Amino acid sequence: MKTYFFTLAFLTSLSFSGFAQSETLCGSTAARQRLIAEHPEVLQDEAELEEFTKNFQANYANFNVNRDGNIVIPIVFHILHQGNFDTLNNGELISDEQIFDQVRILNEDFNKRNADTASVIAVFKPIIANIGIEFRLANLDPNGQPTNGIDRINTTQTYMGNDYSKLNSWPRDKYLNVWVCRSMRDGVAGYAYYPGSVQALYNTPAMDGIIILSQYIGAVGTGSYGLARALTHEIGHYLNLKHPWGDTNEPGVSCGDDDVDDTPETRGSTSCNLNLAYCNPPIKENVQNFMDYSYCSRMFSEGQKTRMLAALNSDKADRNNLWSAANLIATGTDDTTYVPGIPKADIGALRRYVCLGANVQLSDASFNGPVTDYYWEIPNANPSTSNEKNPIVQFLTLGWQPIKLTVTGPGGVSVKELNNFVYVGNDNASYIAPFTQDFEASNALTSGDWTSINYDQNITEITRSSYGAHTGSGAAVLNNYYAQADRDIDEIVSPGFDMTALTTNQMSLSFYYSWATSTNSFGSNPPDSIEVQASLNCGSTWITVYKKGALGVLNAGAVTGYFVPTQASAYWRFVKINLAAGTWRKPNVRFKFKVYGSTRGNNFYIDDINIGSYLTGIEDVSVVNDVNIFPNPTEGAATMSLSLASAGKLTVNIIDLTGKEVARVYDGFMNDGETQLPLEGTEQLAAGVYIVNVKAGESVVQKKLIIN
Repeated sequence: MKTYFFTLAFLTSLSFSGFAQSETLCGSTAARQRLIAEHPEVLQDEAELEEFTKNFQANYANFNVNRDGNIVIPIVFHILHQGNFDTLNNGELISDEQIFDQVRILNEDFNKRNADTASVIAVFKPIIANIGIEFRLANLDPNGQPTNGIDRINTTQTYMGNDYSKLNSWPRDKYLNVWVCRSMRDGVAGYAYYPGSVQALYNTPAMDGIIILSQYIGAVGTGSYGLARALTHEIGHYLNLKHPWGDTNEPGVSCGDDDVDDTPETRGSTSCNLNLAYCNPPIKENVQNFMDYSYCSRMFSEGQKTRMLAALNSDKADRNNLWSAANLIATGTDDTTYVPGIPKADIGALRRYVCLGANVQLSDASFNGPVTDYYWEIPNANPSTSNEKNPIVQFLTLGWQPIKLTVTGPGGVSVKELNNFVYVGNDNASYIAPFTQDFEASNALTSGDWTSINYDQNITEITRSSYGAHTGSGAAVLNNYYAQADRDIDEIVSPGFDMTALTTNQMSLSFYYSWATSTNSFGSNPPDSIEVQASLNCGSTWITVYKKGALGVLNAGAVTGYFVPTQASAYWRFVKINLAAGTWRKPNVRFKFKVYGSTRGNNFYIDDINIGSYLTGIEDVSVVNDVNIFPNPTEGAATMSLSLASAGKLTVNIIDLTGKEVARVYDGFMNDGETQLPLEGTEQLAAGVYIVNVKAGESVVQKKLIIN
């Protein structure tokens, strides 16, 4: 499938009545292609499974299989989160109830109990299959301890969404692993591997399973029924189903086949055209199939059922052991009495940065077993204790706040204590700009003014260094040489600055950095990147003012050992970010430097951060601060307003949901400040959902446009 780069904001806003998986949202084919490139032996295992499947199909009547149900598959959901449960922003800390609801939807879809089969067109109604698979949340974990089948992991990998994010995998021969995250590196909603694709990787079975975005789970909370069918689709891949047009990335382009006899040859759909008969007219195509990309998926076919049963009877990737009687006993998914697990206390929050005196809603993020009683201890807050599940508190002191949660349930008692989860900043600026942070002071990142944050509490973190400086003897360094995972996130957060005395020419943020790789074989799209954000409210909300990633951000070459730059200019890159005076000339502005590392990167150094200087540099960046479209929805004509932080090249185009450009609005130079552009060409577009794509310098913003 094509992978287009839609923003998470757009993805989370989609909520269709049917299966909302367009070709941008399933990453299975792209993941498989990368896997084959690294492990060609995958093709042999896939071929062996295909041969087994053909034999199974030809001799189906002779196989001793459960044709009418009673196939139970234990399932576990690993919720990757950073304590974010904001329903307005589709936080990844989804509730147990949302997960339970997703299991309900899966069991309806795989047992022909979904009510929308009534709308399947007549030609396909006779072949709607009852697959006969029941998914049950595990009641025993790999150590034989009681669980509710939900595993919550506080990690920045929630923002990565790839094979490296599949943490704490439970044995694949006993459980179907589903990882739930906030965002995907490739901009997709989820992906899974075929059984044959992962059989050869004997040393890495942990990558077997499904990873999917949090807003695609369940139809309650932050979920919706249309999006919740995405997991049905991905489990189809997990059980060896192909897209109806076959193994390509091009739905809607050319006719293809999925090796299933009763699903007609098709080119695939990105809309719900129930009369589609492109490949072999007048034969209609199975647009309403769960494995298509239409917005109205309703069914699996009898032929697809046979193919999935073949996967469950093959030893490829241990699928045949999942539903064995012995495994159901081992995972507690047989019909024995449920024993509640000991709840494992964990903490979430609506906001992680707040101003002094602001209200913060804390959230119970406990898992593994039911909770009946809560006891919060927040010594620097009002109230200082609470028995509520999600209390609202007001912090009374500055800095990092200690929080302790004790939970009690039928299975036992658990305690979680954090000392660096919520940061309270001064609502008055600590310094007046211009200001320079040169990291010469030994306590530059420990004094409380400038704060280093290591979210995963791992070996890689940003610290003050007495070597590798751009000037003087001090710099800040991320010891990425020791990175153990891709897209590990570390940050520096500044104190507040009064920017009101700066002239327009002084409205800038600049810094020097030096970053090497640890290998020449770095790949074409490494996750390493720098992101600079700014806030007007002590960090409650952040706006990105600079972002640079992939190969363009790595400037110091490949160094096999522990990288330390010299003061030679060749090792350092200067970045200057022009800040819009109308937005940022305010009395309390703070900045955040986010660094995303990878296992193939080396150390990152930053020095001489300057706020409000007259410096000129070799790298000026035009940034889009805000984009709005009105009216939206529209009958055709629409206007876009936007604000550029600095003058520069601007490109605005409109694309449809296949990624095809349907209108070019603007392509040229644009002055800084506020401007309005008529969206030329919208009057000629058919009714539907489109994306307005705005690119200025390193900044890309995408907005949904609905034409009625």
